[in-house]
Amino acid sequence: MSFTDQKPFVATEKDVKATWSGVPNGKNFRCAWCGYKFKEGDTVRWVYTNDPSYRGLEIGGNPFICISCDGDKADIISRLAKMAQEAKEKYWWFLMRYGE
Repeated sequence: MSFTDQKPFVATEKDVKATWSGVPNGKNFRCAWCGYKFKEGDTVRWVYTNDPSYRGLEIGGNPFICISCDGDKADIISRLAKMAQEAKEKYWWFLMRYGE
């Protein structure tokens, strides 16, 4: 079994200390919605959102979700799309600077 099966899993010491999104020591091992920093023993779910059916939403990122923020995939995709749109509206200056 792998976290890529999108089923909830229990975080291990290895997960908590791993490099995620290129950042070492588990610094990016957080819930995408609430920002909770996962600890060993926490229930975590990884959601694949880069499949072609969602490309029109201009989202991606394949978030980790804590058990409190988890939902069905359609809900997660919807929330991720809203977050992406909000970031584009609020932080347009950052995106322009870094080549959105």
